[in-house]
Amino acid sequence: MTAHLIGYEVACNGPTPEADCPDSAAVRPRFTSRTVHQVRADGRADGWTTTPAASGRLLDHCPTCTRTRKETR
Repeated sequence: MTAHLIGYEVACNGPTPEADCPDSAAVRPRFTSRTVHQVRADGRADGWTTTPAASGRLLDHCPTCTRTRKETR
C-alpha cells in the first residue's frame, strides 16, 4: 500500500502563544487547494490572518482568535 499526500491542514495557533484556540479551528478544506500557500489563501478569504513568529514560522489565526487578539492590544 502506498500513501499519497492529498493536501494540507492549517489549524489555528490560538489568540496568544499561551492559549489554544477555543474553537479548535482549521481552514475549511477545498478540493482545489493542494499547497500550504493555497490553503492559507483560502483561509484569508474566510477571515483568517497570519503573524510571523520569532522562529520565522507563520502563525495562523481563525476569525475568532483574530478578533480576540485585536481586543487585547
